[in-house]
Amino acid sequence: MEQSFSDDTATQVAGAPAPEPPDANSGTQPGFGTELRARYRYKLYKKLGRGAFGSVFLARCLDRDPRRDDCPPESVALKILGSRRGTATDLLKRELSAMLALDHDRIPIVFDWTLDEDTAFVVMEYFPSGSLRDVMPLQGAVEEEAIWRLLADLLQALDVAHRASLLHLDIKPANVLLDGNGGYVLTDFGVSQASRIERGLLPFSVGSRGYQAPEQREERFDQYDLRTDLWGIGATAWAMATGLNLAERSDLVREDDGNAIYGLPPLSEFRINLSPELEEVIMSLLHLDPGLRPGSVAEVLARVQAKSSGAEWSADTFAAAHRSNVSETEIDEVIETLVDPLLLSICRRRGFRGYFVKFEDGETMCAEGEKSYYALLLLKGTVSVTRNSKELTRISREGSFLGEVATLASMPRTATMVAAGDVWACVLNAAELERFLTCNPAMALRVIRYMAHRLSKIPPLDEKNLDER
Repeated sequence: MEQSFSDDTATQVAGAPAPEPPDANSGTQPGFGTELRARYRYKLYKKLGRGAFGSVFLARCLDRDPRRDDCPPESVALKILGSRRGTATDLLKRELSAMLALDHDRIPIVFDWTLDEDTAFVVMEYFPSGSLRDVMPLQGAVEEEAIWRLLADLLQALDVAHRASLLHLDIKPANVLLDGNGGYVLTDFGVSQASRIERGLLPFSVGSRGYQAPEQREERFDQYDLRTDLWGIGATAWAMATGLNLAERSDLVREDDGNAIYGLPPLSEFRINLSPELEEVIMSLLHLDPGLRPGSVAEVLARVQAKSSGAEWSADTFAAAHRSNVSETEIDEVIETLVDPLLLSICRRRGFRGYFVKFEDGETMCAEGEKSYYALLLLKGTVSVTRNSKELTRISREGSFLGEVATLASMPRTATMVAAGDVWACVLNAAELERFLTCNPAMALRVIRYMAHRLSKIPPLDEKNLDER
């Protein structure tokens, strides 16, 4: 099975403009036997796929030198830009810049490239086993272990992209390559975007039929965030589990008509032998309402990794539980006590009330060493911060952010936070926090200043304390 890139922008961009015809003066198009040059020379041997804006070939590096670490391997995948104008060039540059910024074994390596006007191309790692789309019609019902592996590999790749503030926006079986060792690699970042998108910045609706999140299908650009990519992973895992290619069965995709909860039917309607735990993970990514999906890749990945290691997974659900116990009257009373004009205006906005949480005296808000995927915006009360059972400080300043670094970096907590008396805070997951900061630049600036203040109090590294840090 050969590596497939046949969806290379042709089908990956729903609603994209029709591909431009070849330039009348472009001469013979590259094909079998053509030799191309960037930093190294390459000879084309076999076309692996063709899309609206170019083709992907299996190529041989003619300058292969095993003594050089920076030299490409003998066999590579070479993506050639068919059209030299407009959207095609932008997509190639976007894919190149995204892949150069990401370094992970679940993302193909870029070896070489040229953006020369005559023949622009990118040279990438070659995966001869092909794509998930290629093997789905042949493999039948896959083992549950393979689905867990797919989830883990794609989530790891996506975690790297999201940390770089990149959304993939076109996750589907055709963009998932097989590594030949039972694992999977995420490719084709040609339509990737910054993690905050405003209407008008995209020239077309991105994503592929059957695998688009509801906000993509309806072109609600302002709602694109980390959870849009999580939908793509859920839909891809659902397709693998059922053996149904959603690009051909878009009739299964449900619209948000006010009655449906999930965008696809429950897995158990098609596979009765899958564990309820796997179905729960996949369906959680397929909520029609983005606000009901997990707030970060790390949150889902922790659950998947716990399954593979046999460890017990404890859901970080305290925020949801607390939110449901908060009354409108209590929220009104808290808002009226706020002094900060900026914070007051934010909390009065319609829809922001859903983030309000009350912690009782002595209640642990998060514990040192745990992976907790929520940041807290302190509204009222005092929080005791401890490390190794020793109190470091008490925070009572209105508008202070707590735990934002761990939330955005998907890292374990470095301290324990306990409510010293009743505490009111807004609790935000990673996606909500990112959206909050980008929509409120003044508050984002405050967070930067808080972080700078904390860093300024850390003693400089020297030979005496280097080993302690």
